[in-house]
This record gives sequence, C-alpha cells and structure tokens, in this order.
Amino acid sequence: MKIDFITCISKNSADYAEFMRYHCEKLKSGKHEIIYKCIESVDAERLPKGYKCVTKTGDSNHNSLNHSLALNIAKNFIENDYVIFIDADIAILYPNWDDIIINELNTTACFGASYNDKLKYKNFPNLYLFAFRSYILDKVKLDFSPKLNKGKNKIQKFKINKEEAKIFGLKEGSILKCDTGWKLPLIIKPAGFNGKILEAVSMKSKKSQLPFENNVHKRFCFLHPSHHCEFHYKGKLFATHKQASRNHSFTGKEGQSWIKRIELYIKNGRKK
Repeated sequence: MKIDFITCISKNSADYAEFMRYHCEKLKSGKHEIIYKCIESVDAERLPKGYKCVTKTGDSNHNSLNHSLALNIAKNFIENDYVIFIDADIAILYPNWDDIIINELNTTACFGASYNDKLKYKNFPNLYLFAFRSYILDKVKLDFSPKLNKGKNKIQKFKINKEEAKIFGLKEGSILKCDTGWKLPLIIKPAGFNGKILEAVSMKSKKSQLPFENNVHKRFCFLHPSHHCEFHYKGKLFATHKQASRNHSFTGKEGQSWIKRIELYIKNGRKK
C-alpha cells in the first residue's frame, strides 16, 4: 500500500520534520510505501530533506488560520487511499507503525491522536496525527478552520447543546474551544463514518513512558506540563508530541529536553 504522509512546515519545523521522518523510516514495516510530502507555510526557514514540497500557502496573520489553511490545501495533494496528516513535531516510536495504521484504517474511517484538554472534543482523532481513508472525501468536505471572534484575534468558545455533546463526546453544557480542526467530528460523524483514537497521556500521568535523565531535566520539562504528550496504542507508546515547536527550536533547550526523553526511551528499551 501507498501512504500519503503530509505535514506543514513553518517556523522551526524543518528540523523536527526530519527527525520525525528518521524514526518513521527506522521503524516502518517495509510492507508499504511512505510518500513524504510537505506544505510550506508562513515563516519556514527552509524545507526538510526527504519531503516533496507540493505547494506554498500565504499569510492570514493568525497562527491557527495559517495552520488550517495549509491543512485545507493539503487535501488537493492526496493521491492514495491511505492518508496521514501529522504535525511536524511528532515522533512515532512504535515498530511497524505504518502497518498498524493500515490495519486500523481497514476497520475504521479515521484513526489517530486524541486530546486530553478539557476544552477539546473527546474520543475522536485530532489534527496532531489524523490518519484516514481518502474515500471519505467523496462524502465529506474536511475543513480544519478555527472559529475566531469578529476581531479575528481570539479563538471562540461556546457552550454545546445535547445533540452536539453526543458528537463531540462531551457533557451537555460543556465549553468547546473552536481551535484548528475543531469541526472534524461534526463533519465526519454525521456522514456515517467512525473513528478510533490513540490514548492521550500527559507528561504528568503515571502512565507516561518517556523517562527523564534526572530531577533537573524533569523540573525543566515540567515548566511546560502540557507539552510532551504521549499517544498510546494498547498500552504502549506509539508517538509523542513536542508541541509549540514554533516557539522552541529543535536545537534549543526546550527542543533538546524532548529529544533527550526520546533517546532515553530508546536506549532503555521500548516497553514490550
């Protein structure tokens, strides 16, 4: 099988994207062809090696809008049945990861990362790692656009009703943040398609599997406790998300603190 593997490149992204591809190549099953593509977005210093740049987007003067613009354009460059939209600052660390995704997508329309944010939807794949079968595009029009206030500088939030609660996997009356990709379950579920998620595990959770070098390293990482989220598949680490890489270069202290945890995880032996 062929997999369209598509990421967006903006500030600081190229180094992370190359790191992601390195581990994907190292751990792929060899059964499938991974076609690495990228969209050049705003403030990209360079393009990552090993990716084909398929297009370039303009500047909407808002980070979330810029991200959604790139993702929405990416749909035009899907050429194969299996597709992965993925953030550049994710590392997939699961052996035969590509075969896992193919097998999951043979039983469900979409598969991927999930949120552990109380303001985001639950139990449905999100844009961090969003794998799907391209046939769903015959019935749905994917739209990753956020919802902004009239001044177009803040992400809107709203209280969901009973019907919306079922779609978003939340309780009636919950507050939903309309950030990039918030409409995915609202678009896909009513069309009759289902999805399966990887469990989101916080850095603070006892389930977290990425180790720390020492207490100094741990304290530094915990300065950003919402970062370094892990996504688990059947209790094992499948992928990890640096997050906020636009603000943290790969070679900077924040970027390297994440890299160190990955290196230690690999050195200590992946959880069996």
